[in-house]
Amino acid sequence: MPGFVREHLRPLAGSAGLHVLLIAAMAVATLRWTTPPPVQLAIEGVVVDSRSLPDSLQSGRPKPQPAPEPEPKPEPAAPAAAPEPPPEPVKAPDDAVKASERAAEEAAMQAKVQAEAKKTAEAQQKKQAETEAQRKAKAEEAERRKLAEADAKRRQQEEARAAQDAKVKAEREADLKRRLAAEAAEEEGAMALARSGIVDEYRTLLSQAIERSWIRPPSAKAGLECTLYVSQAPGGTVVDVKLGTCNGDQSVRESIVNAVYRASPLPAPRDSRAFERRLEIVFRPTE
Repeated sequence: MPGFVREHLRPLAGSAGLHVLLIAAMAVATLRWTTPPPVQLAIEGVVVDSRSLPDSLQSGRPKPQPAPEPEPKPEPAAPAAAPEPPPEPVKAPDDAVKASERAAEEAAMQAKVQAEAKKTAEAQQKKQAETEAQRKAKAEEAERRKLAEADAKRRQQEEARAAQDAKVKAEREADLKRRLAAEAAEEEGAMALARSGIVDEYRTLLSQAIERSWIRPPSAKAGLECTLYVSQAPGGTVVDVKLGTCNGDQSVRESIVNAVYRASPLPAPRDSRAFERRLEIVFRPTE
């Protein structure tokens, strides 16, 4: 029913207005056509006898015979009044009341339709607000879930990084311990070799080999002492020679360096553990 009323609201309102206008026009036409009847006019006539006229009027004229008295003319009948048009049937008071009631009902129905339309619009607005609130709540929940997942992932990465750092640290500590143990063992071996006299024997062999290859310059004096830093390859091949502190002159210095290169390959130690690739030799030639 509300849908039918909304669809035919304008035609119903126009029909009600047209009925009201028709009732008003009929009332005006009834008042205009109800006119008073026409007034009948009476015509009066006078009969004159010629004998009563003056002589001057009667001379030269034949004396008229007395005319018979004219019959009195009938009075002209009054013009027939135009037939009045049949009056428009005036609606009974019941019809006017019914029309008024219909108009009131239509107005009430229109008001009801408007109220229902307003109620529907308010319901739609409320539904839209609820939908928007739900959408916003879902978006906020998704954002919170996203942040929580990102935080969990960050913590997981931090834990993995911490575990990796701990692993690397443990490996470094283990490697350091191995190196320290190896150095300690090496030092212990070196100390053992030193205690056995093999190292001193090796250094004596090196000094003797260099002295045998040395060509003593005339400027060399007694008490000569020079420190040599020698790099050798496996097998005793001399790679490099640097001269440290030395109390000889330039010709003595050059002669000692050349003697080291001439002594290559240097003699090997009796124990291979005494071999060193970088040697520090104190050269003290015999007198």
